[in-house]
Amino acid sequence: MTNPGPEIRIAVKNFGPVVEGTIDLRPLTVFVGPSNTGKTWFAVLIYALQQVLGGFRRFPPVIQYLSRDFPNMLETIKNVADTLSSDSKELRFFDLGETDRERIQSVLTKSELLGKDVGRQLEHCFGLDTVSNLIRISGNCNEARVFLEIGESAKILWNFHMTISESGIYTDGKIEDFDVKGVEKTFDNLFEKIFSGNQITDIFANFSREIKREDAHYLPADRSGIMHTYRVIASSLIQHAVRPVPTPLGFSGVMADFMQSLIHYDESSRHGAGQRPRSPMDDIAEALEKDTLAGRIRAVSPSLPGGYPEFVYRPRGAERDIRLTQASSMVSELAPVVLLVRDSVRAGDTLLIDEPEAHLHPAAQTEMATFLARLVRAGVRVVITTHSDWLLQEIGNLMRAGALSEKTGETEASSEGELRPSDVGVWLFDREKNAEGSTIREIPFDPTEGVQPGDYEDVAERLYNRSADLQDRLEDAAENGKTRE
Repeated sequence: MTNPGPEIRIAVKNFGPVVEGTIDLRPLTVFVGPSNTGKTWFAVLIYALQQVLGGFRRFPPVIQYLSRDFPNMLETIKNVADTLSSDSKELRFFDLGETDRERIQSVLTKSELLGKDVGRQLEHCFGLDTVSNLIRISGNCNEARVFLEIGESAKILWNFHMTISESGIYTDGKIEDFDVKGVEKTFDNLFEKIFSGNQITDIFANFSREIKREDAHYLPADRSGIMHTYRVIASSLIQHAVRPVPTPLGFSGVMADFMQSLIHYDESSRHGAGQRPRSPMDDIAEALEKDTLAGRIRAVSPSLPGGYPEFVYRPRGAERDIRLTQASSMVSELAPVVLLVRDSVRAGDTLLIDEPEAHLHPAAQTEMATFLARLVRAGVRVVITTHSDWLLQEIGNLMRAGALSEKTGETEASSEGELRPSDVGVWLFDREKNAEGSTIREIPFDPTEGVQPGDYEDVAERLYNRSADLQDRLEDAAENGKTRE
């Protein structure tokens, strides 16, 4: 079952192709809609925020910035520690003194702190020279806005607001409420080290390592093409260290990050002495290989120091491996999905996949829905963009199975990947006729209709009507002897 986690809301205005829109990030978040409406833009935004914040937590990302103002922040930490040690009741943020609250909130309000890091990450992830290029071009807009809100039980915990203009980034934010005692057990270790006389630089360095980071992983579109040209691209990236700017090959940061994950893939950690313990992700990756790929993906370690692994595929029943360039596009498309889930993704992480259905037969697209549901049930937050009617139909079926399980308490043997309807959010990115950009709205789950956009039905109806019309004309031509001799 999925962990409830905090409630996460992200809103944008004049951001790339999007005029305005808000999404609630669910355990499975699905972006649908026509091309060039901002689905990938929003997915990359989520990835960039995750990279800076270390995940979407119940408390704001304050600790990593405390070391930039040692004297004042040390005093605040000691005040919090004194309060915790002398009072056994629940300690809320607003129980702290006004000065201490202002110092902590300054992380959200000072643009040179969190805002500066977010700006750099956005430039890196989108492959931009300046973050102002994220402002919507049409409509003579002069600024874009991004708003992040973290809540729990319909109560706001904290928020962060960023305005992007030609002159730079302006940030604001507010901590509404959270239980200071419940933030992290590692706070106790931090306070203990402070009072035991440890060096402050060591304290913050150790504390940063102790905080569990929720990693984000991005699988961009055109994975098949990347895997086919991997050796050439990898060689270039090894010669040029990836910087927080576009790479020498013109990649965006999400593409470069993806390539780096392939370069650093270590198959040896899964075999022999000292191998890492088996995790649920191994089972999920193996199920995808068995059910959809009908074979096994693995990495061949480089023969020379400083080299990079080569990825191969062994079809079921075959006696030798074949290179991905010799395999089908489906294999090349799913290979990085298998590798990333098996090697890097863990419960609590976020996995973002652009068009997971690419190059897949309709039957395999429905199997991909089950794969995504298994990830969600294992505690991974999943975000996808898709154009697949088949994928959405099967997600709808898994939601129906989840709703049935909630009502009856019984789980069908065939519903291993069932999804609770409350765990899924499907968001339509759409551009009305003559509009200057797209807007976003949620497609609510309907037990009868599922979660499909209305325009899918429009396309199906047009195709049916055209088919029926042509069939009628063919029959009329045959009856009237109008066939060509």
